[in-house]
Amino acid sequence: MSLHYEWTLSLWLRPDTPDAVLTELGWHVGLEPGRPDECTLEGAAPALPEDQERGTSCLPGCEVTSLVQQRPFGNRPLLTGLFLRRYVLDDHMYDVMCTFPKWLARWSSTEGWIGCAREELDLKLWLNFYASGGHAYIATPEQLPQEPPEPLVASAPAFRLRQTAVTAFDDLAGRS
Repeated sequence: MSLHYEWTLSLWLRPDTPDAVLTELGWHVGLEPGRPDECTLEGAAPALPEDQERGTSCLPGCEVTSLVQQRPFGNRPLLTGLFLRRYVLDDHMYDVMCTFPKWLARWSSTEGWIGCAREELDLKLWLNFYASGGHAYIATPEQLPQEPPEPLVASAPAFRLRQTAVTAFDDLAGRS
């Protein structure tokens, strides 16, 4: 019998995120029907497919996916907001954990905490996920605040943020 993990992601995507990336993201989270012609995230199947029909999940409150353009700040450009809450089987969790946050971090306008995972029968979180400067990081709750989150790629700089925020829009032009 496999364990399930509750996987939650909540972040803003940068205004310069290409439409092709948004379409691919929609497919990976079950909002787009077919595989896009060009996929940048490896794998033949969606990264986070819905395991259940809508309304039949055992996850309290049900599985939720939202990918919506919003204007969180009245005088700033539109951002795409992603909120996702899913069950992920333990067999699939490692693949998702090692690929999806790294892929999203590149386009994240959210700097800091972007999500978490917990084993379905545990009340405590198992891992927290972070994005900073286009890189993804992870940390166990026990690790914080004594040790900073660890990068998912060895070449990423050390994580130095103290709080979560949306990056300054002026700083976004140089990153892609």
